[in-house]
Amino acid sequence: MKLATFSALLAFALPCSAADATAAPTAPMQEISPGLYQIGKIRLDQTQHTATFPGKVNMAEGALEYVLVTTEGATHESLLNTEVQPADLHFAMLLLGAKGAGITTPGPGEEPPAQINKEYLEHAPKLKGDSIRISVKWKAGAAEKTTPVEDWIVNTETKKAAPRGPWTYTGSMFHDGHFRAQAEGAFAALVTYPGALINNPRKGSDNDLVWEVNAKAVPSVDTPVEIIIQLDPVPEPKPSHSQ
Repeated sequence: MKLATFSALLAFALPCSAADATAAPTAPMQEISPGLYQIGKIRLDQTQHTATFPGKVNMAEGALEYVLVTTEGATHESLLNTEVQPADLHFAMLLLGAKGAGITTPGPGEEPPAQINKEYLEHAPKLKGDSIRISVKWKAGAAEKTTPVEDWIVNTETKKAAPRGPWTYTGSMFHDGHFRAQAEGAFAALVTYPGALINNPRKGSDNDLVWEVNAKAVPSVDTPVEIIIQLDPVPEPKPSHSQ
């Protein structure tokens, strides 16, 4: 796919509010080889349906509300951080075919509070979107390891690691002309938050007290990691057979 086609896709894929600088990609895109692109620090692989970028372990213990934020985001409650910008990842995910939840601007009374609280979580709608996987790759001595990010998170009620499986790419939303994920540095939330690009579909996503770092599994703070976001392909509908 040529760059001109990508530019056209972005114009149609993002809502009108994307003209705002907070929604537009912050980094240029370069084609490396057929199906492989670089968007700033993000490597986009159309064949593998992945967006891969660098980050760091942000917390090795303690309570969590986020899996991933920017270095200017809510780092006091996030497992990982990255210097990559949410607008760039959203651009990459759109190019992979993600559609998100389709929330462009919340209606009256639907705007989530700046600080997610128990009252909001009790009535927060179940978020819809694309099925994705989140993995982390890092070096332990000379060995290179890869694991689903769920293995680094514990549910304090079950006393077990978060169940392995998909996350939901919801795609954030716009408010007052700003792209919430970019404005707040919010990539992936464990506790339901429509402003994040990615949300947690597991039981406990409505409880801001249930998640914490799996201190037995996670590497030390500031360990460099590669974060891999993989979009699950949508099964093609089976052809109907006329009789």
